[in-house]
Amino acid sequence: MVSISIYLSSLIAGLLTGVGALISIAIKNPSDKLLSLSLGFAAGIMLGISTFSLIPESLELGNIYFCALGFVSGAGFLGLLDYGLPHIHKNEMEYDEYKKMGYFIAIGIAVHNLPEGIAIGVSNEVSVVMGFYMAVSIGIHNIAEGLSVAMPLSLSPNMKKSRIVYITTITGLATLLGTIIGKAIITISAFFISASLAFAAGAMIYITSAELIPKSHRSYGKYANIGIVAGILFSLFLR
Repeated sequence: MVSISIYLSSLIAGLLTGVGALISIAIKNPSDKLLSLSLGFAAGIMLGISTFSLIPESLELGNIYFCALGFVSGAGFLGLLDYGLPHIHKNEMEYDEYKKMGYFIAIGIAVHNLPEGIAIGVSNEVSVVMGFYMAVSIGIHNIAEGLSVAMPLSLSPNMKKSRIVYITTITGLATLLGTIIGKAIITISAFFISASLAFAAGAMIYITSAELIPKSHRSYGKYANIGIVAGILFSLFLR
């Protein structure tokens, strides 16, 4: 019964990414200023989660070598996708950069949610209460992550609203998968989890640097900077 409970909590935490999508699609015809602000905010959230949460947790569970290896691997993985994705979906993405950005962020968030789900499963084995509160905490910031995925997708002229919600919500289900893994292999090496967290950080920072920050500064750099600062502060309170 306890296991069913933590799986349900993890599932709900993952599905809350869909709430972020609903918030995003509710904003119709955003102005250039709002676009710069929103993309900057998404960049700030991803930078904040990586630097305030993922990297410190990686160092705590492992050491600097596993953290560095995971970080470089995550950035390299997204770099390879950056090179290959436009070629794989050339016709679909050649004139739709926001769709590409949304897909990138979705991949990064899904990669990030997997070790978070493992953390829920492992925490539940230590204490049922700890596992529950871990799921609640992750669920709250999944809303912000869902907004980060959905915002660029909602700017794509050919993207249906139902598909935006679907893609965004699917990224959150990696949380449940991680919880299942965490409970199934509770004796998993802390160094493996350390590298996984750093991998997620590397992937998210690559996305932020390659996609979010450059495009947020295209029209109104000052609004982009305000969004970045606000996103970082917001992620600080989600720790």
